Amino acid sequence: CFGLEEIMSYIRHTIVSVQPGKKDAFLSQLTTQLDSIKTTAGLMGIRVVDAGNNRVVGTTVYDSKESADAASQRASEVRESTAEFLTEAPFVREGEVAWRYIAQGVEGRPAMPGYARHLAVGYEPSKFEAMLAYLESQTGIYQSIDGLRRILVTPISGSEDHPQFQERIGNLDNRMIVTVGYDSKAQSEAARDKVNAFWKSMAEFLTGEPLVSEGEFVYGHSNR
Repeated sequence: CFGLEEIMSYIRHTIVSVQPGKKDAFLSQLTTQLDSIKTTAGLMGIRVVDAGNNRVVGTTVYDSKESADAASQRASEVRESTAEFLTEAPFVREGEVAWRYIAQGVEGRPAMPGYARHLAVGYEPSKFEAMLAYLESQTGIYQSIDGLRRILVTPISGSEDHPQFQERIGNLDNRMIVTVGYDSKAQSEAARDKVNAFWKSMAEFLTGEPLVSEGEFVYGHSNR
């Protein structure tokens, strides 16, 4: 969802739980901090989604793992600067994008997607390449969904200690985040039946039901 097209990229998702009544103050502080890192070497884009229930998902996209690693200290400083607004320490999931779908012919549509769904789910490692081939074969379905902008599939690490993953994902060594960007929330909701049917068709490759975080973008920046 970041205008990356053919460039291989590395994604870092940071999920935070904000104290009730402090989301606006949190987002104000976060925006100031994110504005200060826009020129970080290798940074391609930043997105922040209000996922509801006082949860916020921040995503940074880099041109490589090396760039992401080099920026780790600055990213930690950003997280620490907002710690007073949180109910628990942020947790981070990150990895290199393994597959992507980029919609064509988006002229006249918003410059960036306005709504995102992040689906965290376990996968069967012996079937990972077959899963990517299956995803590649389903272009017609993606093209038929009005407002669908991009899909990114990212095998991730860094979630072992989070209880939601321990409860929902059977094999903690093999999990991924599928990020889907839409022009709007209304178009995401209109696509639910078709999307749910698609996930059922993916069952042979997965080890559980997706854990979903979704919402409208409240901050966006792109260097590409």
